[in-house]
Amino acid sequence: MSIKLREKKLAKGAIKYYLDIYINGERSYEFLDIKIDPSDTKTVKAEKKNIATLIRSNRELEYLTQNTNYLPKHLRNINFFDFADSFVDSYTKKDLRMIKATLNHFKAYLNNPKLKLADLSPSIMNGYKDYLNDQSGLTGESPHNYFTRFKKIIKDAEVKGLIRENPTKNIKFQRKTNGDELRKQVLTSEELQLLANTKCGNDELKKAFLFACFTGLGYAEIKKLKWSNIKNDRLSTRREKTNQKVEIKLKESLLSLIGMKKKPSDLIFNMTSEKGTIISDNGINKCLTNWVKRAKIDKHITFYCARHTFATQLLQYGANLKTVADALGHTNTRNTIKYLNYIDNLKDDAVDNLPDLNF
Repeated sequence: MSIKLREKKLAKGAIKYYLDIYINGERSYEFLDIKIDPSDTKTVKAEKKNIATLIRSNRELEYLTQNTNYLPKHLRNINFFDFADSFVDSYTKKDLRMIKATLNHFKAYLNNPKLKLADLSPSIMNGYKDYLNDQSGLTGESPHNYFTRFKKIIKDAEVKGLIRENPTKNIKFQRKTNGDELRKQVLTSEELQLLANTKCGNDELKKAFLFACFTGLGYAEIKKLKWSNIKNDRLSTRREKTNQKVEIKLKESLLSLIGMKKKPSDLIFNMTSEKGTIISDNGINKCLTNWVKRAKIDKHITFYCARHTFATQLLQYGANLKTVADALGHTNTRNTIKYLNYIDNLKDDAVDNLPDLNF
């Protein structure tokens, strides 16, 4: 039996590790999700190679200790945060910022920089779940999203054979919700008209937000939207987050809102500051807050609330759940059900407001 760590040279000087496995006369290869880039520091390179070496040793021990619960000493001593930092260094997907944020929250929750990877337990994970819900200051879907991102780190350790069992395996995240939470993030038809009639500190933002309220686009899509995305009075684009295709018919009032059509390559909305840079999410939401206050609407509204508003408007005016999910670019209806619950609450309110009968 032989399991050797080898290197495969990639383009531009990068190196990817793989295992050359020879057992019972048969050779196989296992490519590890560990890549060293020329831009990596000496310390990062050493950490990545150390993890690759540990994986090789672990694979060898797995064959020798199959069907046992034995965990080698060198794996028991891996610091969790060292592993997590290495994971972050090699992570390239769009939710990297959230991966880093959930790690910071986990550090604040546990306050134990010496935590070993092998010491992660269902008890610690349940505690972190409760921390995100109750003490982190996060709201809406954020606690759930942060826990999901944290599970990616644990899953990677499991795949690499650095832990025997995933401590999040049987933990279900149930987000604590406030019944009025979604209500505070949704604008009614009357409130949309109020905003349309109220001056905003940034006219371009005003047009963009109202457009989003009737198309369900997020700021990530709005700031990149081009005239080529509109053909024959229909909007066709993709969700930045999921790459799901979105096609929506545009009402005449929306076409009037955005004005005369320009070159296909031109941006529809000029979401840039005086310095010529794209206005940040914080800058956009600050301007929105002032506009909403000026309209005397007592709600906490961010640009993302345009999606909430669009979904609830569709449901209120007769669309079914699948139609709304498609319009929002959701991959399934699971994430759309919360809007249906909101509409049901409106029906309950309407019933409560019916006059009483005296018997």
